[in-house]
Amino acid sequence: MRVFLTGATGYVGSAVAAALRDRGHEITALVRPESEASNLREAGAVIVAGELKSLPDLADTLKGHDAFVHAAFPRSRDIVAEDKIAVDVLSHAGFFVFTSGVWVLGPGSSSESSKLNPIPLVAWRPAHEQAAFGSGPAAVIRPGCVYGGKQSLLAGWFAAADQRKPLQIAGDGNNHWAMVNLHDLADCYVRIVEQRATGIFHGVDDSGVTLNECAHLVAPSGKIEHVAAEGPFGQALTLDQNVSSEATRRKLGWTPRRTFTTSIDEQWREWRDALRPSS
Repeated sequence: MRVFLTGATGYVGSAVAAALRDRGHEITALVRPESEASNLREAGAVIVAGELKSLPDLADTLKGHDAFVHAAFPRSRDIVAEDKIAVDVLSHAGFFVFTSGVWVLGPGSSSESSKLNPIPLVAWRPAHEQAAFGSGPAAVIRPGCVYGGKQSLLAGWFAAADQRKPLQIAGDGNNHWAMVNLHDLADCYVRIVEQRATGIFHGVDDSGVTLNECAHLVAPSGKIEHVAAEGPFGQALTLDQNVSSEATRRKLGWTPRRTFTTSIDEQWREWRDALRPSS
């Protein structure tokens, strides 16, 4: 299949690109001009220089693709507007996979069919989920808090543990995150694309431990420092969730191979590997 992908140089998107390539699919990646894309080129991806706001001008480039995966997370002030541009353009182009997130579900227990209760940080996302389904076959994937690889949300923990400094947790650390390993999440994306599966999907594994327990696993003899949770992002970090991915697993035949607890050694190896300069 020919897959058009946004966010292919990012934390999640790069893993999705690698997983798609491993399965023999052709990748066209929309990459910001200033981004480093040598790994994508070496993997045989076609690079299209541009930003999400460039998509309306890429009609000819989009033709001939079998699937369109939006895995980019805009960092600009215009995050909502740029994300909406991607949804509007790519949902009209063909089979579309939109990346949302579990924070749209709010606190407590939830499943793929639960009513949304987004926290303020992502209050705009439900409308984009709905728009993704408005023009043709589409899937919305809601990843949990992603761990593994070079790390993202938890990169500070590994850096602190490596330097024998306290690991900082926003709030009291007794909350649970809905979590997923980076590689298992990439496999979920690939299954959606290959099956052209439509609907809502949760990329969540069975990591049912508190943040305090997670931190102790990263640094068994280290110290934990609880800090104030400030602003909308602090609210996200202190969210207590129990998110089910049962329907996703059943529909896609997807089984996450890892949990946070069982993959600590792998996480440490990958984090250290990411620090080594590329040759």
